[in-house]
Amino acid sequence: MYLAISAVAAMCAFLAAVQTRNAKRLGTDLRKKTMEAESFQLASQANEQRLGAEKLVHAQLVERCTKVEQALRESEDTGCRLRQELQTERRKFKELQEELDSTKDAHDAAISAMWSARNEVDNLGQEIGKLTEALNTERETAEHWKEEFHKEQAFRLSTEGRIMREVNNLLRYDGTANGQEELSDE
Repeated sequence: MYLAISAVAAMCAFLAAVQTRNAKRLGTDLRKKTMEAESFQLASQANEQRLGAEKLVHAQLVERCTKVEQALRESEDTGCRLRQELQTERRKFKELQEELDSTKDAHDAAISAMWSARNEVDNLGQEIGKLTEALNTERETAEHWKEEFHKEQAFRLSTEGRIMREVNNLLRYDGTANGQEELSDE
C-alpha cells in the first residue's frame, strides 16, 4: 500500500509537475494573450479615438464641402449677375460712345462753323478796313469840296457884293463922282 500510495503519490507528483508545467505554460500563454488583448484593446481604443476624430474631420469636411458648394453657387450667381451687369454696362458704353460720336460730330460742325464765322469776321474786318479807307477818302474829298464850296461861296459873295455895289452905284449915279464907292479887290 505504500507502494500503491507511493505510486499514486508519484503519479500525482508527476501529474502535478505536468499540471504545473502546463499551468506555467498556460499562465505564460494567458499573460501573452492578456497582453495581446490589452494591446488589442488599446489599439481598439486608439482606433475608436481615431475613428471619432476621423468622423469629426469627415463632418468638418462635409461642412466645408457644403460651404464650398454654397460659395460656388453664390459665386456662380454673382458671376451671372456680373455678366448681366457687364452686358448692361457694355450697352451703356455703346450708347455713350454713340452719344460721344454724335457730340464729336456736332463739335466738329461747330468748329467748322466757328472757322467759317471767323473767316467771315476777317473778311468783314477787311471790308470794314476798306470802307474805313473809303470813308476817310470821302471825308477828305468832302473836306476838299467843303473848302472849294467855301471858296466858291466867298467868291460868289464877293462877286455878288461887287455887283450889288455896282448896281447901287448905278442907281445912285448922278453924273458926278460923289457917292461912288470904290470897288476893291477882296
